[in-house]
Amino acid sequence: MLLGEAIIQKLKASGIQTVFGVPGGGTSSDLLCTMDEHGVEFILTQHETTAAIMASVVGEITQIPGVCIGDLGPGALSFSPGLAYAQLDRAPLLLLTDRYGNENVSYALRQNVSHHDSFSPITKLSSTLSTTNWNSMLNRGFKVALASNYGPVHFDIPNDIVKQEVDDQIQPADTDIPQVFPAKESVQQAVDAIRQAKKPVIIAGLGINFGTGRQFSLLEAFASQHHIPVFKTAKAKGAVSDDHPLSLGLFMGGKLEAPIMENCDLIITVGLDPVELLPKKWTYPQRIVSISTTANLEEVYHADIEVAGNLENGLRSIHERLTDSNCQWQQQSIDSYRKRVIDTLTVPADGLTANQVVDIAQQVLPPDTLMTTDVGASKLIVTQLWKSVHPRSFFISNGLATMGFSFPAAMALQHLYPEKTVASLTGDGGFMMKLPEIATAVQNKWPVIMIVFSDQRLSLMDVKQKSKGYKKSIGNQFTAPNYVALAESFGANGWSADNEDDLKKAIQAAVKSDNRMPSIIEAKIDPSTYHKQFQAIRDL
Repeated sequence: MLLGEAIIQKLKASGIQTVFGVPGGGTSSDLLCTMDEHGVEFILTQHETTAAIMASVVGEITQIPGVCIGDLGPGALSFSPGLAYAQLDRAPLLLLTDRYGNENVSYALRQNVSHHDSFSPITKLSSTLSTTNWNSMLNRGFKVALASNYGPVHFDIPNDIVKQEVDDQIQPADTDIPQVFPAKESVQQAVDAIRQAKKPVIIAGLGINFGTGRQFSLLEAFASQHHIPVFKTAKAKGAVSDDHPLSLGLFMGGKLEAPIMENCDLIITVGLDPVELLPKKWTYPQRIVSISTTANLEEVYHADIEVAGNLENGLRSIHERLTDSNCQWQQQSIDSYRKRVIDTLTVPADGLTANQVVDIAQQVLPPDTLMTTDVGASKLIVTQLWKSVHPRSFFISNGLATMGFSFPAAMALQHLYPEKTVASLTGDGGFMMKLPEIATAVQNKWPVIMIVFSDQRLSLMDVKQKSKGYKKSIGNQFTAPNYVALAESFGANGWSADNEDDLKKAIQAAVKSDNRMPSIIEAKIDPSTYHKQFQAIRDL
């Protein structure tokens, strides 16, 4: 068969059902036609970064590398933020790009940039496929993308070989994750440390999301049996329900967590990835038991005891051996801390606040809503106040912390779960970066509900400038569109609200809408609360 056909058949045999991207006139165009012939769906996005983020989110959910394709030169380079997301937010991803043919690549100058030099810092592997290595390299690509930590892999495909014949038989790439068991000695050390602790605290991180799903029930059972309170990072929200009596809510290593962290005597990290932590020195002096798929190589914090291996196996081994404990946390202390977080973040304002937007969305949207959020001022409020009651139901760019994440992520989730409610609580700065993708959502009939915190400024930059003592903020304000007219011009649903009643009615109408179109809801907020809230949450 022809190489292009062989590549697509191998992807399909390996579990790839959808490819995202923006094609060029070379290899990617040939691959699109081959996909159509072999039943692999292609989704055209308005920008390459969107395609890479969507494919990354698909990879996070399915634990099979998401796939995206694109042109050479500027098209390829436009994937860079999405590749960096996959690298720092630990998502398995495969990018295929066009390249000049072997006879032209050495002297062609127009649009000729080195993809490998550009992508090497933000991928786990960047290489080139040929008619002789394509099968083994794709096998390698899948393995590398799925090896701990998950991440992106890139392959160039020269445009003069895609129609050449190849002889290899089509075999699926190996997507099984090795079931590595932790050392018995380290498990026993962890059990002894936890048994002796009077006030241990669990911090669950993004690694908890990867596995069969049984790791979530094991974590909850372990915490419940020994009455150990649980923090979750933003990427791990829902791993234990935010409504669970032992849930402490969000952990970011800031000021809010101090009342708990100052009183605990052992920290148990479960899948905590250092990339999730604030960029500052780890200051907690307590001993740490690390339960993780990977060894703690970065030493951002020092793990005194490491239970390294398959996370589910590690949790089960500790849970089975730890028959008794000495935990002395009182439920009143946990409840008091949760109330303190809410009270601290409740700041009065003249207009609609970000807190009220989150609260109304929580009231109206179904409990099993899949929620995405963006980066910026609203992120800190959403991650603290939105209650995720199910695992893998909250999505954010935390490692890369890139603006413009929430809309592509919401579309990817809606594509995977067409009957679920998918919503986003996003700042207007991040949403403005992805305005053209309204067309993508309309074209594919994805009824995502985008709730936009509209204050016509980059509020996080505004807060940071003021916190540094500047009398006024500079370069942070921008012109807002007429969101309703904009949405309707694409064929989407649009609402605007500046008070609680109108916002509630808008979200209710979006949930009830049956036209399979995206809904854009502008929530005009008063940003004056952010500065005081951020001072309480973290150092800026």
